[in-house]
Amino acid sequence: MTVVIVGLGQLGSDVAGRLLARGEDVVGVKRTAPESNPIPEPNPARESVKGRFTLQLRDLTTSAPDLPADTTAIVVALAPRARSVEAYDALYRDGVGHLVSAVAALPGTPPRILFVSSTAVWGEDGGETIDDTTPAVPTTGTARALLAAEEAVLAAVPEASAIRFGGLYGPTATMFVDQVRDGRVTRPSGWTNRIHRDDAAAVIVHLLGLPAASLPPVVAGIDEEPVLLSTVADFLADRLGVAPPTLDDAGRTPEEPHRGKRISAAALRDTGFAYRYPTYREGYSAQLP
Repeated sequence: MTVVIVGLGQLGSDVAGRLLARGEDVVGVKRTAPESNPIPEPNPARESVKGRFTLQLRDLTTSAPDLPADTTAIVVALAPRARSVEAYDALYRDGVGHLVSAVAALPGTPPRILFVSSTAVWGEDGGETIDDTTPAVPTTGTARALLAAEEAVLAAVPEASAIRFGGLYGPTATMFVDQVRDGRVTRPSGWTNRIHRDDAAAVIVHLLGLPAASLPPVVAGIDEEPVLLSTVADFLADRLGVAPPTLDDAGRTPEEPHRGKRISAAALRDTGFAYRYPTYREGYSAQLP
């Protein structure tokens, strides 16, 4: 039995490492050859790699991957070349189309698919509280391309779910921490929905271990506490020992709601998932002095 990871970026590699540590055979599909050891290391566990790993170099925008006949599950964790509508269309329309064609060519029952998506497909931006069942109404071209790919996968494979992750952070995703440390935070103080990258990888492995029939078509992949960006920035500044940042809230009156949205991870909570970092406090505390 084989799990195929389509997209071996940081998240896909973390998932592959965890599966290999459990003894699963993994095929990793990557656009370009890695600069170092292509076998993902188990993370955060320190167990040895027990499963067999095979690397397949393939550009999905031009061709379909070779899926083993014993493929039981596919994790789709794609990353466009650029943050543009054209790049998103090429990968999420053409690339996902090639993947769906490869799945259709497999013998027997199609494998289950977990499609890594984004909370950006929910277009709410007025401080609304939403959950996994809220209809997606994207407001940008990139979010519309992502939602179209979600819908294509869910329509083609009965046992498929989309995981809409919030902002990923962790030891190698330090942009916001660096901005606070250097006094460069100028973003509006809106709501943010985050999840530590280790928990994001754990979410995918956790859901793969559950019966597909028990999962809803959409799962919000976020931690337990939507929070104002200003609150996160103040927390980081205190931990870093720097002056509290002044965030750009120009034009907003105290009576107006903050921008962004507050998302409840109800579906994920109902699966019994246990967070290692349930809020930004535990997550950032683990990576700061």
